[in-house]
Amino acid sequence: MPDATKFLPDYPRPGSYLFENDSLVYEQGKRMRETPRGAQAVADTSLYVRYFMQRFGEAAGISLTPEEYPLLSQFLDDSYTTIRLAIKKAKKVYARHRPYQYFAEGTPVPSQEEPDDFTSYPSGHTIRAWGAALVMVAVDPEHQDSYLKAGYEMGQSRTIVGFHYQSDIDAARLAAGSGFARLVADKKWQHDLRKVQKEFKKKQK
Repeated sequence: MPDATKFLPDYPRPGSYLFENDSLVYEQGKRMRETPRGAQAVADTSLYVRYFMQRFGEAAGISLTPEEYPLLSQFLDDSYTTIRLAIKKAKKVYARHRPYQYFAEGTPVPSQEEPDDFTSYPSGHTIRAWGAALVMVAVDPEHQDSYLKAGYEMGQSRTIVGFHYQSDIDAARLAAGSGFARLVADKKWQHDLRKVQKEFKKKQK
C-alpha cells in the first residue's frame, strides 16, 4: 500500500484557519447528535463487514448479507482492511488528539473513548468506509451513486460523534483513493473481483 506520510500534509494546528474550520464542523456535528442523523452516526461506528454490507445494501435498495454473498463479504473485508494499511504509519507519525479529547467533552459512544488514543489523523473509519464504497462500485457499478453517498455519509458520521475532525476525514478519503488504485493494479485482486462480480450478478437474477 502507499504510505500516506509521503503525500498527505500535516494536520491543521490550533490557531490556524483550517483548525477553525475543523472546530466549526465539530460544533455543527454536536448539534446533530439528538437527531435521526445522530443515531445513524452512532450506528456507523461499527467496523463489521456485515454492517457495511447492510449499509450499502440499504442505500442501493437490495439485500446484502454475508450469507447471501460469501465471496463479496470476504472480498470487501479483505479490500478495505488492506486499503487501511495506507494510513497505518501516518496515525503513529502524526499522533493527533481526537476532538473529544481536545475539547474535553463526552461522545455518544463513551465505550469507545480512550484518553490517550492519539490517532485522529487520518480517520480509520473513513478510509474503510470510502474504500469499501469504491470496491462496491467496482463490483456493482449500476448502484455506484448510492454506494458513494453511503460511503461519504459514513465518513461524515465521525464528525458527529466527535471522534474525528473534518480534516481527518478529508485526508482519509485521499488515502483511500490511493489504496484503492493500488489494489486495482494487483492481478490477484482483479481475478477475485471477477469472481465476486459473477456471484453478484447470479444472485441479482
